[in-house]
This record gives sequence, structure tokens and C-alpha cells, in this order.
Amino acid sequence: MKYIIAIGIFQALLAAVLLLRSRYRKNADDLLISLVVCIGLHLSIKFFIFTFVEDQQVLNMMNTFIGFCYIPLLYLYTLKTIRPEFVTASKWYLFIPFIIGAIGYFSTVCVLSVTSPKAYLVLYWYNTISLYTLLPLDIIFSCGIIYLAMNKLPRNSQEKKLVVQLASLFLSVGVLGVLFVIFNSFFDSSNYLCRSIIYTLLIVITIRIINYKYGAVTETEMLLSSGNYNGDEITTEMEPSSVSNFVLDPIENIQREEREISVPQKRKEILSQSEMFKILLKLEKAMENEQYYVDSELTLDKLAKLTNVNKYHISETLNHFVNKSFYTFINEYRIEYVKEKLKSLSEKNSSITILELAYESGFNSKSSFNRYFKEITTYTPREYLNLIAAEVLTT
Repeated sequence: MKYIIAIGIFQALLAAVLLLRSRYRKNADDLLISLVVCIGLHLSIKFFIFTFVEDQQVLNMMNTFIGFCYIPLLYLYTLKTIRPEFVTASKWYLFIPFIIGAIGYFSTVCVLSVTSPKAYLVLYWYNTISLYTLLPLDIIFSCGIIYLAMNKLPRNSQEKKLVVQLASLFLSVGVLGVLFVIFNSFFDSSNYLCRSIIYTLLIVITIRIINYKYGAVTETEMLLSSGNYNGDEITTEMEPSSVSNFVLDPIENIQREEREISVPQKRKEILSQSEMFKILLKLEKAMENEQYYVDSELTLDKLAKLTNVNKYHISETLNHFVNKSFYTFINEYRIEYVKEKLKSLSEKNSSITILELAYESGFNSKSSFNRYFKEITTYTPREYLNLIAAEVLTT
């Protein structure tokens, strides 16, 4: 079992390092980092116990408290993916079982360390209470997360697949725990077998998280997901454009609108995955450093000249590597620009004219701005501004 645990520790450490060093880390990814760090810490404690503790009672019964934070972190990641502006700290109470479990764990450790006559009784009650609390929570909330992801995340999105798969794995851990409780009294070896399977599932969870970001090693489909990085990305299905709370009246360009909403056409790829990855890096660096997106007349041809990259290669990279049209790629940067400006002006208590910011970011179409803003943030511009204002008042 120690070998399985050691592999799990290595995988968790690797996942945390890769996520921390990723140039495409999103805000929600911090929760994934926390999740793999907790898995690594959990397995490290178990490795210590199985290596240095000889008391058979402790080996069989000493549950760790860290399992109480797995489901809350995955739930918060799901909410953050659905709504990028969601403030995770607002759900702090989800970690109350984790805090209580930590208090119980360290209290039990202290009692065992002083060799109290009632040490094993304390250990029994800690193990019983923690086990019968953790298992129902894992099963119930894993099912809830799966339901939430299936109904709120975009169909066929990589985030949806990740959340559903991780929740299913945690659900499996809970079900196995129940089976372990049922059959433990009949089979002495079930303890060892069940724990080995559970630790293996934790390893699978860390590997799945690594593949989500670095799937170029295994599948092209995962590459599409790992290339989808631009701060707060699209996380909800497109909704019909709604009338904004403010008035925009630039000249409509119907032809450009049709190009913006066009769906990338799949065809046989000419460039290799590594070539497209390099092109994506160059495009994102150019957008971040030069802010080409603020040019309202920016076209594929113009961007190709500015970046010295063949326009057909740009088109193929965007369509096949990140699964976005050219204008979707550009407009996401424009929306991020508007969001940052709104937040900055709100914090300074300055007057805000959303119309001017829309033009300043590069938009010249009201329907395009409204649609992309709603699609990316899940709010209308006015709703987002009110949300920012409310957050400023509370800080």
C-alpha cells in the first residue's frame, strides 16, 4: 500500500507544480490546485502513519480529516466555472466539517500520544463520527455536483467532462467506503483492499486533472481544453441577446456580425499540435503586450501582418486548437479589457460610461458587445457594474 501512496504523492505534487507554472491558469484553477495539494497532504499523512506507526488500532482506524475538503473544493470549482465572477469566500461555511474534523483529528492524536487509558475509545469515536459523516456527504454532494454540471455547464465542454468525471470518482470513493463498512466485519482483508482502491482513485483524480491541462501527451481533445485560456473564459451556453440597460448606437455591420457568429468548420489539420501551440503562444503574447484587439478594424489579414504569422495558420490554430472563431478569440480580450476598466473605475469611484468603454475596447457593434459580454460573464454590462459596485462597498 505504501507504494500506491508514494505514487499518489508524486502525482499530486506534479499536478500542483504544473498548474502553478501554467501560463494559462484561470481563476478557477486555483481551486484545482488546492484540491491536488489536499490530496497530496492526505496521502503524505497516510504514508507517515503506515511507515512509522506500529499500533494496529491506529493503522486500521485513524481516518484523516482532509477528505472533508475534497467535495467543497470541487463544488466551488464548478460554481466558479459556471460563473467566473463568483466569490468563493462567500461559501466559507462549506468547510465547517473540515474544521471540526481537524479539531477532532489533532485532539485524538494528542490523546494517543500521552497513552491515555481511554485513548482507543477516543480513537473509536473519532473514527466512527468522521466516517459516518464523510461518506453520506461524499455521496450526496457528488451527485449534486454531477447534476449541477450536467445542467449548467456547456454541452461537450471540457470543464463539464472534468467536473462530472471527478465527481463520479469521488462518488465511487464514497460508495466504496460504504461497502467497506458493510463487509469489514466479514472479511479481515477488506480493510487493506478498500483503502488501496481508494488511494488508487485519488491517483486517478490527480492524473485526470493533469490531463485536463496537459492532454497533448495523450489526446487531441484535451489539447483543445488546455488551449482554452484567457482569464475568465466562456462557461455558459449562449443565450439570446437581451436589450442592454444602456444605449449603444454605432453603425451596424451585418457582414461582420455574420463572420463573428460563424461556427469554425472542422477539416483535416495541416499544422502539427506543437506548431499550433507555438502560434497560440505568439498570438496571446501579442494580445497581452500590444493590445491589438482595441483596433475596431482588426481583421485576420491585419493580425497576420502584425504578428508575422500566416493568416491561414492563425485561422487553423484558432479553429482547431482552441475551437474558437477569429472574432470570438479577439472579443474575449475586449470583454476582459472592459471588465478590468469597470473594476478599476469603480474602485476609484470615477464616473463610468459603458458606451465609451465598449468603443475603447474595440467594439463597434452593440449586438456583438452585448452578446459577448453576456456570454462570457453571464451578466449584462449594467448587472456586472452593479455587482462590482456592491463588492466595492463591502470592502
